Amino acid sequence: MSEVKDTVDFYWDVVCPWCWITSRWMEDVASQRSIEVNWKFFSLKKINEGRDLPERFKISHAQGLRALRVAAAVRETYGNEGVRKLYAALGACKHHDEADVGETGTLKAALQSCGFPTDLAAAADDETKWDAVIDADMDAAKTKAGTDVGVPLIVLDGGEGPGFFGPVLSPAPTGEEAVTMWDAMVAAGRVTGFFEFKRSRDVGPIFGERPQV
Repeated sequence: MSEVKDTVDFYWDVVCPWCWITSRWMEDVASQRSIEVNWKFFSLKKINEGRDLPERFKISHAQGLRALRVAAAVRETYGNEGVRKLYAALGACKHHDEADVGETGTLKAALQSCGFPTDLAAAADDETKWDAVIDADMDAAKTKAGTDVGVPLIVLDGGEGPGFFGPVLSPAPTGEEAVTMWDAMVAAGRVTGFFEFKRSRDVGPIFGERPQV
């Protein structure tokens, strides 16, 4: 009998360090619980359009959108697994190597490390085709979690269940503690009247080991 997997949608923008931490935790949980993760697109540039943000965030968000366009092109040919690999490569470049993930050379290097054609980096400049793909993913996320959200954002039951922003972690738990955290988040997320847990952050982003890609 084939193994039955739970499925979740995980929305990401590579430039968000908190999303990167949560994505590595999600991978850990998925491997322990046989959860299939659908890697979906969510642009911080788009969700923050028109808001008065510091210039450094505007620059970072623009880089993220360029990277998401390339990820959308990868998904068209290489599917969800291709997106997972590219996010891992780009996240390592951005958060461990401090590279500009909107720069063509960085995008080509990440594509090459995944075994994908480097000419897919041209998608970064094609907003006409790929922004529609990103917008469609974002519309699905906002339907489940509302509009006052960002990333990380998770939707349960393969996109059909409840959705929520978070969790925001630093550092992320690993091993058994990672699964305990997951069970708590799922339990809370399934309560119709539940909206928010929050406390002030007293640390910056603390990353785990750089993934090998």
